[in-house]
Amino acid sequence: MDLLLRSTYLSAALSLLYIFLLYRSHPYRRLPAPATLLAFVVGMLSVVLVIAFRERVAIPPIDETLGALLAAAAVEEGAKLLAASVTVFRFRFPNVAEPLDIMLYLGIVGVGFGIYEDFWYIFATSYPSWIAGDPGRFAEVFRGIILARALPGHILFNAISGFLLGLAFFARGRRRWMLGAAGIAAAVLLHAGFNLIAGWDQPLLLLTYAVILVGAFLGLRRWASGRSPFAAVIRHVEDAAAWTGERSAVSMLLAEGFAWPGKGRGGLFQFYPVILSLCVLFPLLILGVYFTSRVLIALL
Repeated sequence: MDLLLRSTYLSAALSLLYIFLLYRSHPYRRLPAPATLLAFVVGMLSVVLVIAFRERVAIPPIDETLGALLAAAAVEEGAKLLAASVTVFRFRFPNVAEPLDIMLYLGIVGVGFGIYEDFWYIFATSYPSWIAGDPGRFAEVFRGIILARALPGHILFNAISGFLLGLAFFARGRRRWMLGAAGIAAAVLLHAGFNLIAGWDQPLLLLTYAVILVGAFLGLRRWASGRSPFAAVIRHVEDAAAWTGERSAVSMLLAEGFAWPGKGRGGLFQFYPVILSLCVLFPLLILGVYFTSRVLIALL
């Protein structure tokens, strides 16, 4: 039980860090906390869909062929997108106001999915040395798997694909379907590429791949934020207002606590209820998914 709880809280700490970074990634506003929390929970519960599918359909081992890598990635990405289709893709204004919002929500879905995977890898990898009663070997294995799982995988796959899916969300006609298909393909291919490199047991190469994905995420985020309607509002206020104050009109507009055009930006304090909720929900959700999966496997 001690190892189970240790694995739970370590995976929770990693995910809490990434969800905080995503939550703070929007340069002009903070995503609504209830929608953010729902996206996280949906991502975690989509693990159950993957477990159910794998119990019913034989998937080739992940390290055999490229086809197996693509199949494994398609199953996991399909489960996440299916869960998102009945939640995130049904959000409307003000929960979703621009493509960047979908990009960040999909990244948060990836955080939710990845937390259980992190938990399972940490627990399953370190369990043999824990049972063997070898503290030195356990500490070595435990540190190694934590460092390996610290790389943001699902978060980046889904945030990058979420950029394309966000564009599709606001598109119409044929362009919408083309962008949607491109977003799904990007998630599967990026995921399969990550698994392929991980199977080579080359940590430096895997780290390089993760850094490239981080760069792609930051570049897409910058492109999307430059075309944000919130940026357009700021430009409009700055250009149109006859302002004679010492500070710029924009700095006054965005001042902490100023409630124009209707609600104040909660800042860091707005994230506090999310932190508090997740600290309580993290262990319960991980353990809930774990025991649900055990029951599901027994039934299937």
